[in-house]
Amino acid sequence: ARLCGYPPFYDENDAKLFEQILQAEYEFDSPYWDDISDSAKDFIQHLMEKDPGKRFTCEQALQHPW
Repeated sequence: ARLCGYPPFYDENDAKLFEQILQAEYEFDSPYWDDISDSAKDFIQHLMEKDPGKRFTCEQALQHPW
């Protein structure tokens, strides 16, 4: 998601970056995410859910209000 101007994961070290991605370790850092709606953040959280059983399906994503 580039709603705030940068990707949700970042590290200078590729191994650490990939670990963040695999663990779904991301934050909505302030002040960059302060103006992003709660609905958009909720949508992103559901898309980036680590557990595939809890992650949004395509149909659920299309039905999200955002």
